Amino acid sequence: MASRLLRTLAPLAAAIVLASCALIACVRGGADHRPAAAASVPVKVARVGFDEDSGTHYVTLLNQRGDRGLEIMIGPDEARSILFELHGVKPERPLTSDLLRAIVERTGAHVARVEITDLRDRTYYASIDLDGGRRPIDSRPSDAIALAVGVDAPIYVAARLMRPEAIAAAAAPDTARALGVTVQALTPDLAEYFAADAGGGVLVADFSAGGAQAGLRRGDIVTAVDGQSVHTPGEFAHAARAANLPLSLTIRRDGRTLAIKLAASTANAATH
Repeated sequence: MASRLLRTLAPLAAAIVLASCALIACVRGGADHRPAAAASVPVKVARVGFDEDSGTHYVTLLNQRGDRGLEIMIGPDEARSILFELHGVKPERPLTSDLLRAIVERTGAHVARVEITDLRDRTYYASIDLDGGRRPIDSRPSDAIALAVGVDAPIYVAARLMRPEAIAAAAAPDTARALGVTVQALTPDLAEYFAADAGGGVLVADFSAGGAQAGLRRGDIVTAVDGQSVHTPGEFAHAARAANLPLSLTIRRDGRTLAIKLAASTANAATH
C-alpha cells in the first residue's frame, strides 16, 4: 500500500520540483535582465566638430567624470541640428529635430530618454523612449541626440560601447565661466555654423539668471568686454573678472553688433 502510494506521488513530486526550478529560473532571469537593461551610462554632448583628415563631422559624448566617452561620425546637417539645439539657435526653416520636437509635443507625448543602444556593421543604433519607455522608437543617433538636447531629455549610452577616452581630454571644449556666463571657444566648425570668423570672439554657451536678465542668449558671440577684445575663453574670464561693474559686453547676434550691460545686481544674481 505504502509503496503504491509512493509510486503514485513520485510523478507529482517531480512535477512540483520542476515547476519550482522553472519559477526560480524565471525570477533569476528577470533579476539578471534588469541590470542588463539598466547597463547604460548617462552622458552629455561634449563637442560637435569636424575632422579635417576624414572630411566628416562628429559628435562626442562623455560620461559625467569625463574619462569615458563615445565618438560618432554624423552628417553635416545632423551636426548643424545638434549645434543649433545646444546653443538655442532657431533657424528660419525647421530642421528635422524641430519637426520631431513639434510632433512629440503636439501629440502629448514625453521624451523620457534617448539611448545609443548598439553598434552593428560599423553603424550605431539609437532608441527614443517615449512616456517612460512604454513606446520606444528606433532612431539614428544624431536625430535622437538633437531631439534630446532640444527637449532637455537625458542621453544614455550602452556601457559596453563606452571607451576609456584619449579623446576625452581633447574633446572637452575650451570653456571659461565668469559672472555667471559660460563661454566656449569659437572653433572653425562653430564659426562656420554661426557665420563668424574663427577666433573672432567667444560663444555664449550658458548663463544663469543674471545673464538672462541682462538679455544674453545662447549663441551670442562676445567680441569685447568693456571695449577690450577677447578671442579665447581665458581672455574673456580675465577681462570680466578684472573689470568694474557694471560692465559692457559687445556681442554679435544675427549679423548685428549689440551691447549687453551686466550690472551689479545681475552679476550678484549670477553668483547665487
